[in-house]
Amino acid sequence: MKIILNKLFLIILFILNVSCKSGSNITDTSPPPNSECIDGQSMGCDDICSTTTLQNDACGDCGGNGSSCEGLLNVYYDVNDPIAGFQFKVDGVAVISASGGAAMAAGFSVPSSSTTVLGFSSSGSVIPQGTGTLISLEIEGDSNSFCIKEEEGLVLSNIGGKKIPVIIENCNKIKSLE
Repeated sequence: MKIILNKLFLIILFILNVSCKSGSNITDTSPPPNSECIDGQSMGCDDICSTTTLQNDACGDCGGNGSSCEGLLNVYYDVNDPIAGFQFKVDGVAVISASGGAAMAAGFSVPSSSTTVLGFSSSGSVIPQGTGTLISLEIEGDSNSFCIKEEEGLVLSNIGGKKIPVIIENCNKIKSLE
């Protein structure tokens, strides 16, 4: 009887061991994406680790510039001086309103007409030097036709009221010349 029980016990152990190894569908959960990046890097919207990752624009496009948004377009900045005020004219679309971005975060007033956007602070606040979204424009018309007029009415001023020398890149990015 003891031999039969030992054989039965061994058969049960064998069955349990085989079923646990072959029938298991449990997998370890993968670590969060950022843990796969090396120090100083993070995961971009394109699932690539980098120190300068791609981000989704306001339209949800990875690495986009906001130009594919229906009725919404972002104006970006890349400047070496704090911005105390700005003004620019647009071509190709009509501006309905201007809001958001670094201008609103800095407490700027941002009045606009259908062709001109103005940003300033009556309290003396500034937009820090660097890069980001200056302002988001609600527009009417084809966003692919949008362009800031570089030669006409483009002004960025620093804390002292002096003009910051800038150029326009890709029709929607204001960039320092220096």
